[in-house]
Amino acid sequence: MQKARIHLKFVAYFLFPMAFLASAWAAVSGSISGTVADRSGGVTAQARVTLHEMNTGLAYGTETDSKGLYTFPILPVGIYELEIEAPGFERYVRKNIVLDSSAALTLNAQLAVGSLRQTVTVSDSALHIDTMSTQLGQVISGRQMTAVPLNGRSYTDLLSLQPGVAPSTAITSSTVQDVGATILNPSGTLNPGNLSVNGQRETANYFSVNGSDAEEDVNAGTAIIPNLDAIAEFRIVTGDFDAEFGEYSGGQISVVTKSGSNGFHGDAFDFLRNTDGDARNYFSPARAAFRQNQFGGTVGGPIRRDRVFFFADYQGTRQVEGIDTGDIAVPSDAERGGDLSALAASLTTTATLANNQEVTVPTTVSGSYLATQIWAPGLGYAVAQGEPYYFSAGESYLAGNGVSTYSHNCTSSSE
Repeated sequence: MQKARIHLKFVAYFLFPMAFLASAWAAVSGSISGTVADRSGGVTAQARVTLHEMNTGLAYGTETDSKGLYTFPILPVGIYELEIEAPGFERYVRKNIVLDSSAALTLNAQLAVGSLRQTVTVSDSALHIDTMSTQLGQVISGRQMTAVPLNGRSYTDLLSLQPGVAPSTAITSSTVQDVGATILNPSGTLNPGNLSVNGQRETANYFSVNGSDAEEDVNAGTAIIPNLDAIAEFRIVTGDFDAEFGEYSGGQISVVTKSGSNGFHGDAFDFLRNTDGDARNYFSPARAAFRQNQFGGTVGGPIRRDRVFFFADYQGTRQVEGIDTGDIAVPSDAERGGDLSALAASLTTTATLANNQEVTVPTTVSGSYLATQIWAPGLGYAVAQGEPYYFSAGESYLAGNGVSTYSHNCTSSSE
């Protein structure tokens, strides 16, 4: 009895994750169906139809029914080769069939009379008319994502390329969301995807990764953003949703990550962003430090060829960011009253003489004679040699030296 319980427990532990994987697989799958006939249009029953996934070598088989129809309702995304065999007909092979997430391809075939030793090979077109679905959207492949420079390497930055998607969000750090909390950052510094799709709320989008819900409950953005090198493709559906979608009225975004294959493949990357070529903020005394490194890699391959595969990825982000306050100095109470003595040592003044010649007024009194001349007009206090000028003293200096017209251009030496 104890052994039986152990066996049942083992079966439960084994079947539960398998069932979960099957449901997730179905959610990011596509389908292929069609009709097999001869050149005269007569349907071909019981023809053997086989699909081969080119990267993994996995094969899926079925037979046509009495009406010549075949269907593969659940297939993982990938590149396939279709093979059809029937007695009395040449073997039919169709290559380079690209199956995307939620795609429903109709591939009809016409068989030629002949021997199975003879083969008719055709190459599939990348363009297909989907007669099974009315939904609007687009598929972005991993190759397209990595070919575009993205600051932060977030696939959600590409959502706004789709018609009907607003390019920016109105949600700020002070926006109160859901349970009374302000906005969260479940994806760190990456874009959580809170964008308006066809005028719907920015919190009305649905996100999934490999068929699993990746929605963050407070701000309704995505909590999982795989690195770009690990994404096979993602699909955004913006309208006329199929019955499989519900609950959310905005965009339906589904991400499919890469799988291992019969060959070992991998890559490594390191993206650097810094301020070496940047200018400082106009109102800041110095340029704030900024350095961002995004590094990582992927690796995948077979555990058992044509059967079991593995794929792993890693991305790390290291960021050093200084504080750029951009503070602007404002006059003190004394300076607003005309007393600039606190800044006198750091100011320079230019004056225009009667002959339109510009001269630089020294920032300190250069001699006892000049000190007497400045004091003479009646400042009300003695001026000593080496004392710094400020505006009142500067004007007295100019008047005492025969300057009939003058102008001031005071700037801080720190600028």
